[in-house]
This record gives sequence, C-alpha cells and structure tokens, in this order.
Amino acid sequence: MSKEEKTDVEDIDTDIENSEEKKQGARQPILLPKSDWFTVLLVEKIHKQNFHIGVSQTLSQIRFRFWIPQGRSVVKSVLRKCRTCRYFEGGPYKMPPFSPLPSSRVQKSTPFSRIGLDYFGPLLIKTTDGPRKTWVCLFTCLVTRAIHMELLQDMSAEEFLFGFKRFVSQRGTPTKILSDNASQFKSASETINIIWRNVCASDEVQSYVANCRIKWKFIVELAPWMGVAYERLVGIVKRSLRKSLGHKILTLIQMQTLLKEVEATVNSRPLVYVNDDINSNITLTPNQFLGLNPKTGIPTTTTEDMDSDYSPYEITSVKLLSIWRKGQHVLNEFWKIWREEYLTNLRERMQSELKSKKTQSPYCAQVGDVVLIKENLPRGVWRMGRICELLQSRDGQIRSAKVNTATGKVLGRPLNLLYPVECVSQRYSEMKKLADDQKGAAPVCSFVEPSNPFARKASDDAKRKIKELFNND
Repeated sequence: MSKEEKTDVEDIDTDIENSEEKKQGARQPILLPKSDWFTVLLVEKIHKQNFHIGVSQTLSQIRFRFWIPQGRSVVKSVLRKCRTCRYFEGGPYKMPPFSPLPSSRVQKSTPFSRIGLDYFGPLLIKTTDGPRKTWVCLFTCLVTRAIHMELLQDMSAEEFLFGFKRFVSQRGTPTKILSDNASQFKSASETINIIWRNVCASDEVQSYVANCRIKWKFIVELAPWMGVAYERLVGIVKRSLRKSLGHKILTLIQMQTLLKEVEATVNSRPLVYVNDDINSNITLTPNQFLGLNPKTGIPTTTTEDMDSDYSPYEITSVKLLSIWRKGQHVLNEFWKIWREEYLTNLRERMQSELKSKKTQSPYCAQVGDVVLIKENLPRGVWRMGRICELLQSRDGQIRSAKVNTATGKVLGRPLNLLYPVECVSQRYSEMKKLADDQKGAAPVCSFVEPSNPFARKASDDAKRKIKELFNND
C-alpha cells in the first residue's frame, strides 16, 4: 500500500517539525478526534499503564505521539470515569441547598406542642457505691425555643418513658416529636455504643406514643444538621454545665437542682436582637410564653384594649376574669413581637448550603449506584453498598438515601457521606454513545434502555420463551 492510500491517519504540522531533539511523533503528531471512542480507549490505556497518573501527566504522555483537540478537557472527562481513581480520590454527591424552615418552626402553637428531643452526657454523680453515670434528656420547643430537661439514670426504654411522662405532666402532651436516629454516642472518657433506636422503637414507648396520638419523626443517621433546632440548645447547655461544674461531682439532688437552674437561665435568653434604645420594645424570651399558656383550662376569648370601668368592690369571679384578660392581652403582645421580630430574623440566615469538600461528584444519585459509605476510618476500609431507595424531602429535593450493604443491612445516610464508585447514569450514557457511534454501520449491538438495569439476559430470554409457550398452547 502506498503512502497516498493511507487516509485513515492524518499527521498535523507543528512549529517544531524541524527540531531534531524531539521524536517524529512529537514533531508531527497523529490527529485524533476528541469525541471518538478510540480516543477514549487510548486515554484510558495510557492512564492505567502509568499507574493512574493525573491529568497533566496523562496529557503529556499522549502528546508524544498524538494530538487531541481540547485534550485537557477530554482527559479530564475520561479520568473522572475511572473507577479506581474514583474509589480512592472521588468526592461525594453534591447536597442541594437548604430547604425553607418547616411549618413546625414558623407557625404559632402552644409551647411544647412541637418538640425536638436529644440526649447528652454522661454526667457523674456521687452515690454510696462511688461515682455513677447519668444522662440528660433535653426537650426543645420548636416554636418558642424553650427547653425542658430530665435527669435519667440510664439509657433504657423504661427510664426514658418515665422521664417523658414527667415532661408531659408539666408541659402537656406534644403533637409532634423530632429526634435523632443515631446508633452511637461518644463520651469524653470512652466510646460507648448506645442503641438509641431501640429506646425509641421499644414496644412500651411506641404504644404510649400511639395512645397519645403523637407523631414521631426521626432524622437521617449521621446528619446532625437536620436536627439543628435542638443540637444548638444542647451545645448551650453543655457550655453552661462545663463552666459551672468543672471537675466537681455532685449528688443526685444537687445535679437535679443545677439542671433546673440552667434550664431557667437558658429560657431567659433573648430571642431577638437587643437594641440600645431605652424606648425599644421589651426583649422577647421563651419564659414569657411559658408563664401564660393560652390553652390551659379556659378557652381564649377576644379582649379590648380599653380598661374596664373602675369598680371599687369587685366580686371574685369578675376580678379573676379581668386579670385573665390582661394576661391574654400581654400574651398576644408577645406573639406579635414573635411574628414581627423573631420570624424576620430567621429569614436573614446567611448560610444557604451545607459546607462540603472541594471535590464533589458531578453525577446525581440514582437507585442502583454503587457507593462508598464514609466512616471514621481510613478510606481503604470503608464499606461499599448499593443505593436501594432515595428519600425525598418536603421540597422535592433528594438529600438522603437508603444503602444496602454486603451483609444485607440497610443504612440511611445523607448524600454527602456517600461516595459514588459506579453510577447507573454513567453506564447508560456510555451505552448510548456506543450505539450512536455504530449507527450506519453493520448492527453489532443495539441499545434499548431497560426497565430494570440489573436484569440478566438469560432471565429475559427465559421469560420470553415461557410467554411464547403459553401463547402456543
């Protein structure tokens, strides 16, 4: 074959074609189309032969013999799909922006009718047998931001149920509970495994909750930012106890007294910005809602702003009704400040997205993706799993998923803790591209997007033959 007949390969002229220090391939490299399948295979080969080197080094190895238009972007796109590099260096899924605050945070309701629940501890107390560990169960009102604390002797379901009944006796029965779903808590001295889910999922606890018609919602595991409404107050209480206790060990009665004092202090904190003007409105605190409960005993009635006519001698019922109306008027003023100042301050939050690493996966999470599950261990020993369900938030965005591990256990994780290794969308795009490249030529294979991406060909053939057999009969 003569030189003129070789039209499949095209050499390009460069400015260094007269150089003697470079090889022939570098002086007149072979031009490769950037969107051809052969180009992708060539980049993959050079990348793997050189022990999975980076973009710049892969591109320099290619340019010794070949020239690819927009070569850096082509190499980047190919290396981004390398499973080995993605396993050791790939980033997690990108989390969508924060959703608006739920209605349980921004709608007027009775104090402690919608609560957040969390544990913290352990705290040491003095006993006749020596120091003993105790825990604190913190209840947070999602609307007024007030707190209520109960000291528990252990983490059993029975002890929690007693503490919850004490809370209900003092604050009323809540309609909605938001709590953690973590399976581990860490103390300062040692790591202890606490099955929090078993406490909440106990038959006694759930039967009591069902009888009281309480809606219990669990956040995703290892996603504390989803329970920031109570996590923030847990941090405030911990800071107060750390500064007041130090290394002291109190008795049980002293610890209960201290917790109630801390509770009263935290409930006295301002909810809105405190102005320097002496004529400004009163400072709104959670205690102002707890002192006057509009739904205790007597139903609410409309009141007038004017004072009633002066009467030097009032009967007891009229006097009590007058005092109650004045209390209702004050409470309405508190709710007015809550709407005009507190809600507008919530609107001005600066952070709109969750802080994440610089490297993130460009793919969206889909059912069937093979992922690495981030843990507090070296990356080489992280567990692998397959996404079996995507959990949709109230705004329609996907922020968490359920992952099926090799042991058959299903874990719930946020997307920023899942690192994709094999993506369903990537396999579809590669198969479609291969089918598009083979159009016009002899049909080697055809691509039809299956309803089940993991269905085996033998299974499909068996179903087709069984169907034909029944049709013939």
